Amino acid sequence: MKVPFFYSRQAWVLVLGLLLLAFPTKSSAAPFDAFIVSRDAETTFRNFMEAWAYDQHWTMWEMGNEASRMAWSQNDFGDRVRVSRIKPAAGKQVEEIRVYPRSASYAEIFVRFSLENHFQQRIRTFTMTVPMILQDGRWRFQLGDFLQLLSAGYWY
Repeated sequence: MKVPFFYSRQAWVLVLGLLLLAFPTKSSAAPFDAFIVSRDAETTFRNFMEAWAYDQHWTMWEMGNEASRMAWSQNDFGDRVRVSRIKPAAGKQVEEIRVYPRSASYAEIFVRFSLENHFQQRIRTFTMTVPMILQDGRWRFQLGDFLQLLSAGYWY
């Protein structure tokens, strides 16, 4: 007995192939412009360092990601930064910066910068990788990464 054409395996493969050609699936990794991600993430980091240099702690706090802003209130964060009397060293805020865009909403910044401890009159250079995420249309990072630099252990 002969099977009708629309029941045969070859027919289903042909129909499925035509449907896939007509309606392509989206790729899991959306394309992104690495230049724009790099530029915007670097600008945000430099703005953060400038806000720190000018004691604009509220601006620094606003640049934190949602989890950091939930962990520290704006006043608590500002108090911690203010009491430490540590801020970017004049003229040496950002010595080296490289941005590694990983996606349209995630980038890692390798940065070398100098901080000045006004209690000890010491300048120390730090090298770190700062992960940044795009939240609410703005690049943000974990404020805890910077609060740990204010601890005494980094200065002895």
